[in-house]
Amino acid sequence: MHRATLALVASVAACGGSQRASSVLVEPTIRVLDAGVEPRQLLHYDLTGLVPERMELSFKLRINGEYTNTVLETGHQTADFPTIKNTARLEVRSVGADGTATVSSIVEDVAILDDVVDPAIRRMIDVEVNAMKGSQYSWRMTPSGRIFDVTASAPNASAAVRARLSNVADTIRGNSVIFPDQAIGAGASWQVTSRYVLSGVTWEQTATYRLRDLTDSVATVSAQISMHADSQALSVEPNATTRLTSATGNASAELVVPFHSLVATATSRGASEMSLLVVRGHQRLASSIQTEAFTSMRPIPR
Repeated sequence: MHRATLALVASVAACGGSQRASSVLVEPTIRVLDAGVEPRQLLHYDLTGLVPERMELSFKLRINGEYTNTVLETGHQTADFPTIKNTARLEVRSVGADGTATVSSIVEDVAILDDVVDPAIRRMIDVEVNAMKGSQYSWRMTPSGRIFDVTASAPNASAAVRARLSNVADTIRGNSVIFPDQAIGAGASWQVTSRYVLSGVTWEQTATYRLRDLTDSVATVSAQISMHADSQALSVEPNATTRLTSATGNASAELVVPFHSLVATATSRGASEMSLLVVRGHQRLASSIQTEAFTSMRPIPR
């Protein structure tokens, strides 16, 4: 069952050789819940005059899938993927008059840890990981931390590899804290609401941030994220359709965010559940997919 589940996930997550990893449908709205204690200051990123940086991004995924088909046969499978470590080089290509930076990144190396026991999954991941090396990303980032125009490019990669690239690009976006456009101090909290498309699914997301500590160069922030997606068609073909009937997700993160650098030190843990209905001719497959994801990001020496 796990191969069918993974194929379904890949088909939802990837199409094309150079793809937009995520696109914002509505500009994020920011609401300050508590301005925090004095002294307060306006927090923003200043990425002018930066030298290239390097980062290590680790990602681990666990998938639990259940399905029921037309004749009421049922199945269940859990797939535990190994931790994948990406080493990437990042560079600010330009900074506009308004402080918006254009950033590019290239994956220099990818390594797989020995923390999975299923040899079939390991062989599949080995092939995908080798194809990820040399893949490129680009995005734009405002002084407040909003990331947009994210693209991931791997022209010769398979659909499964492009799905993983999309996950990496979205992790970069998710580990950038969006600061409010007003002065805040330690203890402040604020909420960012957004609507965006990720891997073909339209999501509504609310992120609640808390400023735990603040210096002149670094903010220490905790985040709680909740998201949901309504019923929507993912793929419509003459003899086959795939529909997302519902989806929910949540995540928590701890971040140390530098104001004059691209790479935060961050750890996060998230879970999601998606219900899908696949119809192919007279066959119907109802599937429920639960995922757990663990990520970490840190700067490494050049």
